[in-house]
Amino acid sequence: MKTKNIGKILVIGLIILFAGASVIPNIGAKNINIRNRSSFGKTSQPLFTGEAYFILLSDYTDGGGQDNTWAVQMRFDSGLMIVESEFDSISLPLILDQWTEIEVEIDLDSDWIEIYYNGDFLLEKAWTATINNDGSGQLNIGAVDLFANSASTVYYDDLSLEEVGGSVVWSDDFESYTVGSSMHGQDGWKGWDNDPTWTAYVSDDESHSPTKSIDIKADADLVHEFDGYTTGLYIFTAWIYCPSDEGEPPEAPSIDGPITGDPGTAYDYKFNAVDPDGDEVKYHIDWGDENSEVTDLYPSGQDRIVAHTYTSSGKYTITAYAEDSNGNIGPSSTLQVTMPRDKTVSFLFQRLLERFPNAFPVLRQLLGL
Repeated sequence: MKTKNIGKILVIGLIILFAGASVIPNIGAKNINIRNRSSFGKTSQPLFTGEAYFILLSDYTDGGGQDNTWAVQMRFDSGLMIVESEFDSISLPLILDQWTEIEVEIDLDSDWIEIYYNGDFLLEKAWTATINNDGSGQLNIGAVDLFANSASTVYYDDLSLEEVGGSVVWSDDFESYTVGSSMHGQDGWKGWDNDPTWTAYVSDDESHSPTKSIDIKADADLVHEFDGYTTGLYIFTAWIYCPSDEGEPPEAPSIDGPITGDPGTAYDYKFNAVDPDGDEVKYHIDWGDENSEVTDLYPSGQDRIVAHTYTSSGKYTITAYAEDSNGNIGPSSTLQVTMPRDKTVSFLFQRLLERFPNAFPVLRQLLGL
């Protein structure tokens, strides 16, 4: 009786030993279905977000504060999708993804202005009315101010002041400046109050003609003063570009690496995704064992090697997708990997079967041995 009990205990123990090595670790494994990029979140996000401003002043002095006098203040609102003559409650639809003309006709002899956006009439009133319509302005073209107001990127190009019946008295197409350089201190441009903190930078991402513009975003509050324009009829022109998105999302990444191995051993897996816009990408990786990670940004189309260790035997699905530096999220890819049961336990169990060739017939049948 005692011998039979010992035999039963031995069989049960071997079953548990075998199961523990080959079955129990699989409890922590999980299979993940391929998910398309929309399930992770939006594939692109608006690039122009916030409220940016185009401003003309009839009086401007560094450090003048509220004593400066605003004559025109056009607000570009990405939330409401309008361009508005602020405080006049008059607006037009905001145009995205194309260069759009701002035109202000200034008649200093008659004290009158007309404002057009993309050729459409927006507003007319006295130049000296000021933006608050309190009549405290001056018959003088004092400055242009390109103000980001913490908004994201808008581009300006081909600014000019032309005397009607005469010639262009001032213009700037930003072609003479180095890409990436600060506009503060270049050809009369400066940050508000002559503070370089409020500068803007030259860009070649977009241009009206031919290759460069200025990127007005974040803290940019860029000013150019004028002097001597107190009589006559003028047209101030500026071109603005408000992008609607930050480009295309990356492609699904390739995943290369060992598809089988030993638990407890670190293996390198290589991820590679191409971004159509050439933006840097980072990889979101779910290893399938309840562990995940996000890499740093890495150049588009270059291999990114990440090591991972599976601590238990089982079958796992690696799922990864790429996100570019603008937040665009691409589709995912998967790779199936298998970590066999612990070799030491398997070897001992095999030796036990060899030692007792007629033992455990049921287990032998189940295992196909």
